Amino acid sequence: MKTPSVVCRSGILLLIPCLVVADAAFAIDTVKRKGQDSVLGRISSMDSKKVVVTRGAAKTSVPVQEIDTIVFDGEPPALSLARANVAHGRYEDAMRGLDEIKTGEIKSKMIRADVEFLQAFCAAQLAMRGEGNISEAGRRMDRFASAHRDNYRWFEANRLVGDLLVANRLYDRAIDYYAKPADSPAVEYQIRAVVDIGWAQLAAGKFDEALASFDKAMTMQADEDGRAKAAVAAQHALAEIGRVRCLAAKGMADDAVKQIREIIARTDPKDVVLGARAHNALGTALRAADRPQDALLAFLHVDVLYSSSPEDHAEALANLAELWQEVRRTDRAIQAQETLRLRYKNSRWAPR
Repeated sequence: MKTPSVVCRSGILLLIPCLVVADAAFAIDTVKRKGQDSVLGRISSMDSKKVVVTRGAAKTSVPVQEIDTIVFDGEPPALSLARANVAHGRYEDAMRGLDEIKTGEIKSKMIRADVEFLQAFCAAQLAMRGEGNISEAGRRMDRFASAHRDNYRWFEANRLVGDLLVANRLYDRAIDYYAKPADSPAVEYQIRAVVDIGWAQLAAGKFDEALASFDKAMTMQADEDGRAKAAVAAQHALAEIGRVRCLAAKGMADDAVKQIREIIARTDPKDVVLGARAHNALGTALRAADRPQDALLAFLHVDVLYSSSPEDHAEALANLAELWQEVRRTDRAIQAQETLRLRYKNSRWAPR
């Protein structure tokens, strides 16, 4: 009576390694999607527009705009930890961990590229916070983009180079990099490229060109995809705010004030980027309308509530430094200048 039991148990034992091998053959890489289930399998190909995941005979093509991040099979534990640190804004910790990874010992080209991108990304974020060299960070990210045109982070890399060029006040060059994602088949990337170009043109003082870019963005629409619609709606809001900035710069300050107040009224106050950008636009329009006291309140709104948006906070501080001086509050003007210098010395808003 014992023999069948032993045979049965032996069969189970023999089956277990097969299950383990089968599982290992499928659940290799993990493509984490935004607001959707992850895709598990082996990444069989990748380019700037999609990642193809193979599992058995099935192949799943995941558009880049749907990807949150990718966890690769066999990647160093330090890489996973670095991603977590980046997600929480701990760029110094992430960079230290990434620098300890021996990339020469990594066989996978995709894993090596992910390490390189995150190193360049952390360098960019630290530089824009004033803790590194903007030009060097830009060159580093540009090297990544040039070497990895087939990587799913290619569009993101070019956009970051554009951001760094704007910080260096090299607006025309920034526009060239912002334009690259316009080649993406994803409307989210297309509209973001147009809006980014508009803001660079605005920073360069090309108000008519910026206005044309923002108007173009307002005509772009997403399909029925809810995620895409939300992304496009956010860019529409940024384009609307940009249009108001153009109106103020072109001498229509009163119209600009009215329009931006309407935008603020329907903007979620918890949206840091839109809230900061809208109140900076209000402050700029009020300054153009020669209403310094009201402008002070608008920029203070950013200083108090939206300081977690670095570039927008830097702009608010630059304006506050001037406005406090205008209302004879030299102490507050010095305080704003010092905060700007200490926290955002690499910003285009900081004195050079």
